[in-house]
Amino acid sequence: MAAQHHHEMTHKGRILAKRLLRLQAISAALLIFIFGLTMGMSAGITATAGAIIGLLPNIVFAAFAFRTGGARAAPAVVNSFYVGEGLKIALTMCLFVLAFVTLEGPWLPLFVVFAVITLMHWIAPILHLKIN
Repeated sequence: MAAQHHHEMTHKGRILAKRLLRLQAISAALLIFIFGLTMGMSAGITATAGAIIGLLPNIVFAAFAFRTGGARAAPAVVNSFYVGEGLKIALTMCLFVLAFVTLEGPWLPLFVVFAVITLMHWIAPILHLKIN
């Protein structure tokens, strides 16, 4: 029974993470389209870079954070979250450096899309993305 409960909690976490990632991706796609349409191709490209910088590390974090679950696996759960968060931060920094080295701007679309994706974590509870 504990194994079933453990699996159920991990499964619910994955579902919630997928919902949030989907919301982030849809928001990013909409913003990329708007920036590309209003500011041109270079803005669309930097907006796309902002989406990648925001989404890819979140996907990596979710993959690590929800590998294990349950009270008996508490140390493994904590470890998975720490590893996932560390990878997320390192990957985010590397992707920002890569964007600044390879792209020429404009930078506003990159930062706006990245900020919106990041803020989704904070507004998700308001949007009721919970699992019933």
